[in-house]
Amino acid sequence: MNHMQLKIIPLSPTVGAEIGGIDLRQPLDDATYDELHRALLKHQVLFFRDQDLTQEQHIAFARRFGDLEVHPFAPHHEHPELLVIAHDENNRGKENTWHSDVTWRLKPSLGSILRAIEVPPVGGDTLFADMHAAHEALGNSMKQALSGLTAIHDFSRVFGRNLPPEKLAAMKREYPPAQHPVVRTHPEAGEKSLYVNRAFTSHIVGMTPDES
Repeated sequence: MNHMQLKIIPLSPTVGAEIGGIDLRQPLDDATYDELHRALLKHQVLFFRDQDLTQEQHIAFARRFGDLEVHPFAPHHEHPELLVIAHDENNRGKENTWHSDVTWRLKPSLGSILRAIEVPPVGGDTLFADMHAAHEALGNSMKQALSGLTAIHDFSRVFGRNLPPEKLAAMKREYPPAQHPVVRTHPEAGEKSLYVNRAFTSHIVGMTPDES
């Protein structure tokens, strides 16, 4: 595969780009991976249209970006690295709130690779927010106030609701609440982004719940 075949089309002024000229069923050579990595750093979310992948090919593509994790609160199927999200008229979506996956981990993941297999004709799309742009839009006084603050991220706000007390206690020992900066600096891009979300962030350290 010649990495020069890639077509990168920005989808908004700040976030998202569509990638053309690539077949994700094929192994990524180093040059193609490097170009995708640069595009990810620049655009933050990449979209690949009409990629008919097997589960094994999905996993192989994901592994090109690093080690894969197994979600401890998801049902495990044939490939535990894959998380199946399925909804219908009897099982409505529960993920419809702004969040970044697994921020409750002490070492959160790089990201997620989603594959849409069946979608409704209207709606059902996944929306993305640019937390770097959100930070940059803040006034200088707010940026200064947030600088140096840390927040607590706790899985139990979402995944602990239906766990019996014994199981919840055991999972909290294995996955204790994580403390992360409210404003994180990307280790490669050097950009500052807000790193809090309603789903998993319980509070800001040193503040009351109302202040948080």
